[in-house]
Amino acid sequence: MKIGIIGGTGFYEFFKNARMFIHHNKYGTSSEIYQKEISGKVVYFLPRHGPQHNIIVPRINYRANIWAFKELGVTRIIATNSVGAINPKIHPGDIVIPNDFIDFTRRFPRSLYDNETVAIHVNMVPPYCPEIRNLLIKVSKEMYPEIATYGSTVIIVHEGLRFETPAELKLCKNWGADIVGMTTIPEVVFAREANICYAQICIPMNYATGNEEVKASEFEQFFKKGVLNVKKIIFKTISLLPEERKCLCKDAVKNGILKRE
Repeated sequence: MKIGIIGGTGFYEFFKNARMFIHHNKYGTSSEIYQKEISGKVVYFLPRHGPQHNIIVPRINYRANIWAFKELGVTRIIATNSVGAINPKIHPGDIVIPNDFIDFTRRFPRSLYDNETVAIHVNMVPPYCPEIRNLLIKVSKEMYPEIATYGSTVIIVHEGLRFETPAELKLCKNWGADIVGMTTIPEVVFAREANICYAQICIPMNYATGNEEVKASEFEQFFKKGVLNVKKIIFKTISLLPEERKCLCKDAVKNGILKRE
C-alpha cells in the first residue's frame, strides 16, 4: 500500500532521514516529495507550500501534486490544513475533521480533464473518503477527545491570499460553514478525479470572525501543539488503514463519464 500525506502551513517536515525528490509529469512539477516506510507501508509526504513555505496559495500546482501521487501508485491521501474558526464552539488548537466543503474559489484549471474530449463529472457525495475519515475520527476521539471536532463540520474554501471581509464571514456563517481555509479546493476534487481516496484534518489557528484575537505567543503555542497532535493522529491512522478499499473513490472516474463526443 502507498499513502500520500499533504502538509499545509506548519507541516514542512513529517519524518526525518527520508529520500527527497521532485516529480515531473504532464501537469508540470510537483512540490518536494519525501518517501519513507511507516508500519510496513510506503508513505510519501508532500508539503504543498514547499519545505520553506515559498510556494504561496495561488502558485501551488495542485494537478502536478495529485498526478505525482497517482503515478507513484498512491491510493489514499491524508491532507492537513491550517484554518480559521467560524463556529464559536471551535477554538484555536482544536482538531477538526470536516465532512463537507463549500467552494468559494474561482481557480482554474478546475479539473484534471479540462482538456479531454470526455465529459467526466465525478460524484462528490460523500465529499471525503468515508474510510479514511472514519479512521481519523476514531483515532482523534481516542487520543484527544476534549479537542476533537467531527460530525457535521463544513469547511468553506476562500481564494486567498487575503483574509475574509466581515460581510464575507457573515455569508460563510449563514451558509453553515464552521471553518475557513484556502487550499482544500481544487485538491480534494483532483484526488477524486484520480480515483484516490482523500480526507483532511484541520487545525484552527485563529478566530476567523475577527471578534477575538489570538496573541502572538498563544498562536505559536497553538501552532506547535496542533502540528504535533495531528502528526500523532496521522501516524496512528496509517497503521490502521486496510489494504483493500471498499469505498466509491476507487471508481469515481468510471462512474463519472457522462458521454463521449
